[in-house]
Amino acid sequence: MFTEVETRIWSLNKRSSRLCRFGYTDTTLILGCVIRFVDSDQTLKAILCCSHDMNEILHAEVLKQALLRSSPERIAVKRKILWLKLLKIESTYV
Repeated sequence: MFTEVETRIWSLNKRSSRLCRFGYTDTTLILGCVIRFVDSDQTLKAILCCSHDMNEILHAEVLKQALLRSSPERIAVKRKILWLKLLKIESTYV
């Protein structure tokens, strides 16, 4: 169906888009891809506390994951805070 060269080019394009999204080191790339499967708030917080670079690169993805995988009891408490952080709105205006 597709040639081997076309398949390789698509694979490299997907990998380069991931690299641009999650930084240029293997560690941030792996953590960026794994965040979708983490459902614990403590684990997400630990990912952000690894280093300043991790926090900078993965901050938005971790907040999105915390919003998506939250338990129904905690979502009412966390929703407003997480959306304000995701949209980069200071809470003094709200």
